Amino acid sequence: MENIGSTLMGLLIFGGLIALVVSHENGKEKARKKVRETLENAQAAFHASLAQLKSRPGSADLRQETLRLGRVYSNLTRNQQGVTVFDEVALMNDINAAAGGTQASTETVSPRSPELQIEERLRNLAALKSKGLLDDLEYSDRRKRILDEI
Repeated sequence: MENIGSTLMGLLIFGGLIALVVSHENGKEKARKKVRETLENAQAAFHASLAQLKSRPGSADLRQETLRLGRVYSNLTRNQQGVTVFDEVALMNDINAAAGGTQASTETVSPRSPELQIEERLRNLAALKSKGLLDDLEYSDRRKRILDEI
């Protein structure tokens, strides 16, 4: 009788462990499904915004919103590790293609001195580094190339 009792106890424990493992796997599958859905929704939002941009290529607000949606989508594809400079270039290529190459601008373009252009490029480079889009080595290399143009 003791053997039957201990066997039943062992079976109950084993059954409980099986139920725990199955429950854990179900939870992991639900989490994976939610991640997939979030990624698919972000992709759909970005592509829908690109489609809108085709019909309104001069809209600066729409370009900005499309870029924001693209960054969200890109970040999700990288497991939320951030958007790289390569992602930024790819997003701008997509946006420019959708907009037919038009640039939305309210400013008139005036010629700038080479010194001002270099200063602006250095400021832009520093901004990319501060956002974490360039590492120290990339920043130093690009800064040197800009300064070598002087």
